[in-house]
Amino acid sequence: MIVILKLLCQTIFKKMASSSRSFVTSLLLTSHFLLLTSHTIAQEIPIGTWRVHISYNSVKSITLDNDYIFGATSNGVMMLDLDDNSITSYSKMNGLSGTTVTFIQYDGVHEQLLIGYEDGKIDVIKGNAIKALDPTRTTSITGTKSINHIALHNGLAYLSADFGVVVFDLARAEVKETWRDLGASGETLKINAATFKDDSIYLATDKGVMAGDLDDNLLDFNNYKRHNTGTFSGAIQGIAAFNNKIYAAIDNSGLFSYTSLSGTWTIESYLTGETFTFLSASGNNLLTGADGKLWEIDAGNNITQVANEKIEAPLYALEDNGKLWIGDNVNGLLSDANGTFQSYLPNGPSQTATFRLAYADGSIYAIAGGYTSAFVKLNNKGVADKFTNGVWAAQSTSLTDITDVVVDPSGNSYFASFGEGFERQKTDGSVNVFNANNSPLINLNPPGKFVNITALANSDNGLWVANYGAVNSLHLLKTDDTWESFSAPVVAARYPVDLAVDLSGYIWMITNPTQGGGIYVYDRTSKGYEYITDASGSGALPSKNVRSIAVDHDGLVWVGTDIGVAYFFEPSGEAIKPIYESRFLLRDDKVTAIAIDGGNRKWMGTERGVWLFNATGEEMIYNFTTDNSPLLSNVIRDIAINHKTGEVFFATDKGIVSYRGDATESNSVFQSVKIFPNPVTNNFNGSVGINGLATNATVKITDIRGKLIWQTQANGGTAMWDVRDYNGRRAATGVYLVFAASSDGVESVVGKIAVVE
Repeated sequence: MIVILKLLCQTIFKKMASSSRSFVTSLLLTSHFLLLTSHTIAQEIPIGTWRVHISYNSVKSITLDNDYIFGATSNGVMMLDLDDNSITSYSKMNGLSGTTVTFIQYDGVHEQLLIGYEDGKIDVIKGNAIKALDPTRTTSITGTKSINHIALHNGLAYLSADFGVVVFDLARAEVKETWRDLGASGETLKINAATFKDDSIYLATDKGVMAGDLDDNLLDFNNYKRHNTGTFSGAIQGIAAFNNKIYAAIDNSGLFSYTSLSGTWTIESYLTGETFTFLSASGNNLLTGADGKLWEIDAGNNITQVANEKIEAPLYALEDNGKLWIGDNVNGLLSDANGTFQSYLPNGPSQTATFRLAYADGSIYAIAGGYTSAFVKLNNKGVADKFTNGVWAAQSTSLTDITDVVVDPSGNSYFASFGEGFERQKTDGSVNVFNANNSPLINLNPPGKFVNITALANSDNGLWVANYGAVNSLHLLKTDDTWESFSAPVVAARYPVDLAVDLSGYIWMITNPTQGGGIYVYDRTSKGYEYITDASGSGALPSKNVRSIAVDHDGLVWVGTDIGVAYFFEPSGEAIKPIYESRFLLRDDKVTAIAIDGGNRKWMGTERGVWLFNATGEEMIYNFTTDNSPLLSNVIRDIAINHKTGEVFFATDKGIVSYRGDATESNSVFQSVKIFPNPVTNNFNGSVGINGLATNATVKITDIRGKLIWQTQANGGTAMWDVRDYNGRRAATGVYLVFAASSDGVESVVGKIAVVE
């Protein structure tokens, strides 16, 4: 039966090539059983579209409404519906204008949410509309512009900013005025927060507390009373009005109270010498975060710690009818509204910071990393976030400071740690930790104290392990659980930061630029090595500061440096620098990441955004930045591709986003062909993806009568159709037929696409 189907499909394709429409039409009308059904995967996104992967585990600002609770992370805002506990997320993907949220405040009178950003911009969400404002657009402000706090008073919002105070008219949803240069001599002064008592505003600044009469002209810096001597000469972390007093929090000093009657500040007997994260007056209590704990102070000046295992690092808190809502740095939005504390978390990675991305067996892994730029341990939790079928889940390990993750062909997972060796989690549930006690892994400085593993790589021979700071910096854990260790005669090679194994079995190690840089290449068969630098005759890298490496489908090894890109045919050869627009490729950029898609094209991350080049690096296909895409930042830390779906993941310094590319990995035969989305509705403006194809298959699309309207070639195992014909006209409502043939014409397949109103 399979042979008959293949022969029929091949006949159809050959007839298509000869434009025998009547034959195609009659055969199709009598052979509907040949048409493959489309597989729509709910977790996938259409080709050419984006999604943002926001971590809501660190909520730094919250605000309340009668029906909703809002919580802000660095790059998104969540809205919890109190009726059904459903959660809606806002991000740059669905209308927010900024990427680093700093503070939010809800205006219940006008039913609108105000969002302040690090770049000084403001978003106002009212109903389904989002209005973006930039108070600094027409002014020249040097330095930072962050909105640090938003306080509401008598129909106005007062936005405390790095450059002053923005006064916002809530009824008109527009900026009324901006108080700038509020320093004692008219210089720029950072405002951290604001509060009100009677007819006065009190500002917490980087140089004490300022008080101004709201009936005065507060544009003039001379019209403020200043409390800026002694302990108050430095930064005030928070300020709030409570119990007929003004309270101010000062790091390493304590909590102070002030009344206009006394005219002096008095230090309270509690929380002296603490470090504060916030101060808010809410409900019947004054709430504050101090040294990782949450405290509430009642009207009788009694202080109580709010303790719960879920409250690990409170960043902000409010009280509502005796119930607490807490923004925690670890567990997201917390509340005891239902009697006991529980966490409200939309699905997403558990950590905002991402050091490295990895792809394995249909899943993307995101890890936070384990060391600083000076190679000092970060003491991060031992978690790798795993994205599978549209859902994030945290995979825990017994180690901390995870630097890399790989999955071997048997499905066993390996987690590298900067300081504690690496852990293997086998499919049978058993766990092994490899360190200096049970393996040749070791550390050079200080000897024996830590085992710093910076990278792992699979190979046919077993698992390659990069042991940072050791003479034997390269190890192989073979498939029979025995070891081989290899010494590095080149000092720089004792400090590897990344690994790649090429198609010939050579092991390429990127070395720390501050320890000599370059690439050390080891040949296990001959026991020989090459040390590649920027010197002529030694590889001629564009720069010895190498930041990224990837092996393409032709076996070429591509490397990204501080001043562009190069590739190698083999370790002993000279670097080849591709030419793009008459210049060496990305010669002005630090190339921090390289990933190869199913079409052998090169995705490259820089500190100016993302680039996609063709297989040779000589033709640009895309250049994504924060200006033309949902990228959260132009600073790219890593790139990984889900080769089954073609979705490309970008780790930026502000979070993860992904883009559904039009290339997937493939082989010489057709797999389970999927067409997505299908049907195509009239409000869909993207491209239809056809994947599961044979490598670089030719794809033809016809109408039901057999008229050819589009033809293309797959990138690897995926082709895309923009739902238009050769003349650029949108395809009319109806059923369209898909024919595909491999490059040798032997394999072919038939499918259909429905276009509906």
